[in-house]
Amino acid sequence: MDASIENAQRYNPFVNNSEYFNFGIVQAIRQPAIKPTSTTWERFCKALESPKIRDQKDGPGAVFATFSKQWRNRENVLTVTALAYDLEQQAGGPAIPAPAAIAEDLRGLGLAFAVWTTFSDRPEARRIRVVLPIEDGLAPELLRAAYPLPLKYLPIVTPDMLDATCAEPARMMILPAIPADRRDQYECYCSTSGDWLQGSSLALAATTVLQQQKDAAQAKQARFRPGPLSGRESVIEAFNREHPVEEILECAGYKQRGKKWVSPNSHSGQAGVIVRNGKAFSHHSDALGDHFWHDSFDLYAKLHHGGDKRLAAQSLRGGRI
Repeated sequence: MDASIENAQRYNPFVNNSEYFNFGIVQAIRQPAIKPTSTTWERFCKALESPKIRDQKDGPGAVFATFSKQWRNRENVLTVTALAYDLEQQAGGPAIPAPAAIAEDLRGLGLAFAVWTTFSDRPEARRIRVVLPIEDGLAPELLRAAYPLPLKYLPIVTPDMLDATCAEPARMMILPAIPADRRDQYECYCSTSGDWLQGSSLALAATTVLQQQKDAAQAKQARFRPGPLSGRESVIEAFNREHPVEEILECAGYKQRGKKWVSPNSHSGQAGVIVRNGKAFSHHSDALGDHFWHDSFDLYAKLHHGGDKRLAAQSLRGGRI
């Protein structure tokens, strides 16, 4: 068989998932048509050894999932077939380890893996991709919770090294390519004899994480009960006095990135919420992205009561969320 991943055999839904690695091929970033593909993990890894030589980054890529319709859209994803990480140094974050060091730690865990350097990789600014195949796959709605779990056993790689946009079921990962003048800098390390991640175990752990997150959010929301009012102070004034906007954002799942915050529903992973003078402004296209600054009560109403301030105030007066 041709070593090229692009020429791997057409997907057969009846093959044994523990023997075959199922994924999709797209021809470029902006070409969403999927070619369902199956090959052995060994052949997949073999094809990674020889990067395409070209002058531009864009080109064929893999989507590590199976699809109900052969169109790269998250709603069409049936099963996620691998955890795929894009490692690059984030603003103010730690430097990315050498790919050989990452491979050594993965091999020590006894896992099957593929590690390779990208088109944009430089010795002074590492850009590395890591793929861990999943036996029997993972439900797409569990991917975001499952994504960081293996890293607990891999101290050399930390969550703040990850490109958060890769935690998407239909995310495309460009297959190995490099300019001709840097072909000698390409690195690839694979393990074809290690264990695949167990989809059932990963799903159980991810479900536990989601429940813990829900319980923690409910516990935090229980704090949204104003204390005794001072004089003629309203319930809204009391709420704004007792609960800073950062607390409201955190309880709603927003994550702080430096001086900004990123929405839990962000597809880009970019921090687009600014906090200034006790108010928040969002550049995200989410519930807060209405081009206005919001105080704590505004945020609470929007994030927990669909923007209905009257209902939010009634909830606070009654001690209910």
